[in-house]
Amino acid sequence: MASTWRRTEPLDEAESLRMLGSARWGRVAWSGPAGPRILPVNHSVVDGSVYFRTGLYGSLVEAATGGAVAFEADELDDRLSVGWSVVVIGHAEQVEDPAEVASLFGRMAEPWAPGSRPVLVRVTPSQVTGRRFSKE
Repeated sequence: MASTWRRTEPLDEAESLRMLGSARWGRVAWSGPAGPRILPVNHSVVDGSVYFRTGLYGSLVEAATGGAVAFEADELDDRLSVGWSVVVIGHAEQVEDPAEVASLFGRMAEPWAPGSRPVLVRVTPSQVTGRRFSKE
């Protein structure tokens, strides 16, 4: 089966993070005691790291225990026949310093999921890859 996309172009790290920062939401993936998990979150890219907020007792807190995670976001525009995808592999940790949390909350969009989201998670990238696709 042939691909629908005629052209694939790799993105450098800076462009990948810029594209990631433009996405409304992404997916965080990790492996916990119950096995692999993937959940959608809205996020922000601040100073080269990916941040998202979660609840105190949600399964995403599991992702913030200092382990390896993957974060992915993409966007496809069928009308324009273009798209992109970015994957970040990195280390997730909960941001606990109150001053840093307050500063970052002020720079981030509000979470779209209902309920309290007081836990701030930082994903520090060890690898960032991105691709742009087009049909022409």
